[in-house]
Amino acid sequence: IRKIWNVIARIEGSEESDRWVIMGNHRDAWTFGAVDPNSGSTAMLEAARGFGALLKKGWKPRRTIVLCSWDGEEYGLIGSTEWAEELAEELKEKAVAYLNVDAAVSGANFGASSVPSMWKLLRAATRDVKDPKTGLSVYEQWQNRSREQEPTAEMTDAEEGSDKPIAEARIGALGSGSDFTPFLQHLGIPSSDMGFGGDYGVYHSAYDSFHWMSRFGDPDFVYHVAAAQLWGIVAMRLADAAGLPFDYRDYATQISDFFDQGLKTAKRRKLTAGFNPEMMTKAIENFSEEAERVEKLRHETIKELGRVGVDVRVLARLKRINDALMANDVSARM
Repeated sequence: IRKIWNVIARIEGSEESDRWVIMGNHRDAWTFGAVDPNSGSTAMLEAARGFGALLKKGWKPRRTIVLCSWDGEEYGLIGSTEWAEELAEELKEKAVAYLNVDAAVSGANFGASSVPSMWKLLRAATRDVKDPKTGLSVYEQWQNRSREQEPTAEMTDAEEGSDKPIAEARIGALGSGSDFTPFLQHLGIPSSDMGFGGDYGVYHSAYDSFHWMSRFGDPDFVYHVAAAQLWGIVAMRLADAAGLPFDYRDYATQISDFFDQGLKTAKRRKLTAGFNPEMMTKAIENFSEEAERVEKLRHETIKELGRVGVDVRVLARLKRINDALMANDVSARM
């Protein structure tokens, strides 16, 4: 039995210090852990160094940024889970989002997973960071690679839902297996995970070393820089935006797609007898309409705030919108 240590740093918000944007990465590894987790730890330290440089120039985030280095992840997500359980009520009230990076770099191929309300935020960040090898934006490189790999054959049941031509590279759904788990699955906090992947054949082995990284994974360490830039940009946009950049229209679309896929599979397997999809369809439509209304109201309120300046009524309305978006409650009265 031995102690484990979480290391937590905070940059206090200048206006909304009781709203937290949380960045997290675990520090423990099976062996050397050059990719998992030390590439993520490196990106966090570099993002923190960038925040420090900005603070010296007078920048202060609107909301508090919390940087978390977790211990005990490989033994069952212990560090992050204990912290989230201890602060559960405070986190449910104050946490804006949890931004996880585990294995930040094992190659040059960007990928991300998140709740659908963060899709536009993540894609926007990738448009503003350059892919080190191609000179394109990370977004362009990500899209090009996804379209090259797009399957053309008819999908099997296991692959169902992947048979539509893509307009943009898909952002995956978060499952489990990393430190976003207690935040998303236990507390319902919007979460994301991202990184640059590749042919990572040394996972959880003694060969996941500095030698492997400097020879194969990221020899010039340029993708470590890109990972830090992306992570920092997403955190700063959540911390500094007047209106939180969550878009629940994408959530409504994703729920609708999942339901349609489920119906399609059920019909093919003759499992729809006695099932009426109308109530669920109507509920999804209502959610979509509310998401559209809230997004329109958010844009209008931000525009009005820019036009009239500090106005108590407009600020109060914006706070209600942000609180509703944080609580995943787009039907809240505005």
